[in-house]
Amino acid sequence: MTDLPLPPPTFANEYPSLGRARYAQYVLGLIALLLAMDAGIVALLLEPIKLDLGLTDLQAGIANTTSYSLAYGLLSLPMGLLVDKTSRVRLLLLAMVLWCASLGLAAFATGFWTLALAKALMGAATAASLPAALSLFGDYFAPERRASATTTYPLGSILGGAAAVLVGGLGFDALSKIYAIDPNGLGGLTPWRAVFALAAIVALPIIGLILLMREPQRMEAREQGGGTWQELWAYRSFLVPLLAGVGLLTGMSTNIATWAAPALMRLYHQQPGDFAGWYAAVILGSGGIGVAASGKLVSWAQRNGGYRAVMIPAAISALICAPASAMAIMSSVTLFAVTLTVFQLAAAVAIVVPVIAINFLIPNELRGRAFGLYIIAGAIGSSLSAPAVAALSGLLGGEGMLGYAMAGVGAPMAVLAATCLAITAKFSPRGDVAPVADAASLRPLPTT
Repeated sequence: MTDLPLPPPTFANEYPSLGRARYAQYVLGLIALLLAMDAGIVALLLEPIKLDLGLTDLQAGIANTTSYSLAYGLLSLPMGLLVDKTSRVRLLLLAMVLWCASLGLAAFATGFWTLALAKALMGAATAASLPAALSLFGDYFAPERRASATTTYPLGSILGGAAAVLVGGLGFDALSKIYAIDPNGLGGLTPWRAVFALAAIVALPIIGLILLMREPQRMEAREQGGGTWQELWAYRSFLVPLLAGVGLLTGMSTNIATWAAPALMRLYHQQPGDFAGWYAAVILGSGGIGVAASGKLVSWAQRNGGYRAVMIPAAISALICAPASAMAIMSSVTLFAVTLTVFQLAAAVAIVVPVIAINFLIPNELRGRAFGLYIIAGAIGSSLSAPAVAALSGLLGGEGMLGYAMAGVGAPMAVLAATCLAITAKFSPRGDVAPVADAASLRPLPTT
């Protein structure tokens, strides 16, 4: 296949001021933190939620991940199209209003269906916020600043995952003590419901911060013929294996995120308050280092091997995740923690590098569509992995086989993901060929 061109860069002074860009960067990072924290709280408290609502493992997996992922995936393409055509700041505002409503619904869930609906609303909000946020980074920051700026969103997600453990674990533990003394001390709510009600209240101020953001002009966009599916199809040799790898990586990561806390409680007889501190430190430390390293690895790979080397760090990291998926069959909590640390570090690099690659290698007017497909791929992987673990655990002998089921699903997904990302590297667009349009045909597009 003919090498595909990159859009020629625009001058840095065409971009918003650095102060305005930094404000948006921090708000977008905060949005990522809140989304990851609140979604992570559901996974962390899945065991008490399951017991309180009388759910089976399969129902809990479907309500927590499948419903979320289906809504996330089904709405991602429409949202991606809106990202390419309309105000991304308005989409973020709508997404956060919907997010707060979903948390309120989760706090008052009465069974499987209401919990599944709450998670579906969370998925819809994420489907709007993720492509909008990632696209905004491309127009707030010039190419020389973009890689490090783009990592703010996944770094916010890592911080949110750590916050979920602290808020969900320690908060649940503290609220449980209040509830044990006085069942009416939490306004009639059980501890896990009170956690969700508080999370909804905490998320409300972000709406005001979004209102202070301004929609930037669209940079690196062609005046004629931009933003069609036919143009995106020209990148299929790069995108198809990348999206397959992303789906497998996201499914693998969702597998661990969903079942790690239940495994600690079920197999190692831990309570959320027992592991909240070190679990949060693992997520924050290893995940944060992995995300921060991703931008550096992309820049290093591009300098030393060209754009076709950009995906190699992701492929190697995905392969490392295969043995690390066996954390829940370790003989002690200490070994569980060490293996989880390796997994989080490698998974962070493997998942973040494709995001950076899309922001660099796909033209601006096609990125919304590309990120929409990215979300669909991740949603498919997420929707299948958690129920697959529950089903495999049942086939192996029941809930006590959860650790082997996690490894049995996660390790093959990691190996397949590494293979897909290695193939992607072969077909990555190169930056040293003639552009499809000369610089005169590029202009900022008007915002709506």
